[in-house]
Parts: sequence; structure tokens; C-alpha cells
Amino acid sequence: MSKRAVRRKVVKASAPVLHGRNERGNMLILGSVVMAIVGLALLIGYSYGGLVFTHNRLQTSADEIALAGARKLNDCDRIGQMNNMIARSRQMVFYSREQLDEATNNYPHLAAIASELLDDSKDMAIELEQQRKHLRNVALYESIVAMEKKFNQLKGTYPMSLPWLKVGKPQLVRMRLGRLDKIESPVEELKNIAELENWDKENAHIKNSPGLKLYKQGKNAKLPGAENVLDFKFSSLAPPVEKTVSPAHIALDTAFRTHADKEIDSSTEVELTLSVATGIGADTKTEMRAVSAAAATGASPQQ
Repeated sequence: MSKRAVRRKVVKASAPVLHGRNERGNMLILGSVVMAIVGLALLIGYSYGGLVFTHNRLQTSADEIALAGARKLNDCDRIGQMNNMIARSRQMVFYSREQLDEATNNYPHLAAIASELLDDSKDMAIELEQQRKHLRNVALYESIVAMEKKFNQLKGTYPMSLPWLKVGKPQLVRMRLGRLDKIESPVEELKNIAELENWDKENAHIKNSPGLKLYKQGKNAKLPGAENVLDFKFSSLAPPVEKTVSPAHIALDTAFRTHADKEIDSSTEVELTLSVATGIGADTKTEMRAVSAAAATGASPQQ
């Protein structure tokens, strides 16, 4: 047998072995590529899932902080009771003026007593307005303290460092107090004095809600005549529905409104930010933001 024939046999014998080695090498490369893609997909999935979870947690924290402050505002129905006392005081002043006018015209010997009763009712109205301002300051302070306390409880639970996710400490960017849009006072219009009812109607002191006539929040429901110098300001608060008191609850932050400094607050708003970085790429740091508003506990049924 010639040398050339021997070479051909050797090549033919070794060819299947080389082909098998090439296939195994290709499979190894393909497997490595697939594993790399799967690993990258898992990293992206963990990072995205971690971001969603962290943002939901941040929103929940904002809700808890806003609720903590909102619950303090109408603690023991103090805003509701203040509204009721203002309505009764206003009615008393108006009625005392009517009684003085009638005594002066028809019963002069009773005019002095009627005048004293009017002065007493006016003094009580002035004192009540001072107490309303004091209540506003107390409720505001207690609400802010409650929100700060809740924030301090939560912020230490956030820092976390994982290969695919790094979370910092949340920052309390803003705390505001105010009211919710389209929520009037919970006090229904007091009856039995037709002249006062007409005066309130003429001066738009009453808001006609479905089935209810409520005194408007934030408006100074002044009386006519000499008593016009007195202030009667009603605060926004959810009224009871079929004698059921509305609990403190989360509200749409778009419904939150600030108001004049001397009005009693009935709603809170909180904004938190949080620095988060993922393990993908060099510039993956971002700042999450969560805003929440909460309404105070509603008023108890009017007595």
C-alpha cells in the first residue's frame, strides 16, 4: 500500500473525532451565552421587582405618617364640638339682640336685663373665638409631633445593600396641614329663628349639600348690626352619615388644600423621597417620591 493511501485512511479515521469535539465546544459556548442571558434577565427582574416593592413600601410609609397626624387633629371630636359651640353661640347672640330690641320697644322695665344677657352672650362668643384659635395651635402641634414620631420609627428600617439593589434612608421633604376640597363644616343650619335663617341665606353662609344644609367652612359667618364685629368661623370636617362617624382615612392628594393660618386644620399631607440604586449599569441611581394626604376623623352626630 502506498504512503498516499495510508494518509487517506488516517484522515478518514480521525475526521469523526474532530467533528465531535467541535460540536461539544459549540455547545459549551452556547450554554455559556444562555447562562449569561438568564443571569442578566434574573438581575433585571430582581432589580425591577425590588424597585416596585421599595416604591410601594415608601407610599405605605407616607400613608402611615399622614394618618398618624390626621388622627390627632380631631382627637375626641374637639373640632366637631368647637363647630357646634360656635353655631350655638352665634344663635344665642342673634336671639339676645332680638330680645333686647323687643324689650326696649315693648317692655322697657326688662331692657336692662335683656342688655346684660346680650353682653354675656357676646363675651362668650369672644372667649369662644379665642379658644378656637388656641385649639388650632394645639391640634397643629400634636399632629406635627405625631407625624415626626411615626417617620422616625420608619426611617431606620429602610437602609439595605444587595448586589442588585441599594436603598438609602427616606427623607421627610414636606409636612403640610390644611383641609380637603369640597368638605364643608359638619354643622347643620340651626332652625327656629326665621330672621337668622333668612340672613344666612342672603349672605350665603349655608352650603346646600344633598339632604343637608351645612355652614360653610372657612367663611366668617358674621351677624348683622352691632354684632357684626364678632367672628364666627366654622372648620371643615366630614359630617356623620346616619350617625356613623367617618374614621381618619387616606384621601387623594390632589384634593388637599391649604387655607388661612387661623383656620383649624382637618387634613394632612406628607411627601417622602428615597434614594435607590440598582446593580445594572453605572448611572442607575434614582430618587423615588411618595405623596399622601389623610383626612381627620369626622364629627360626631350633632346634639
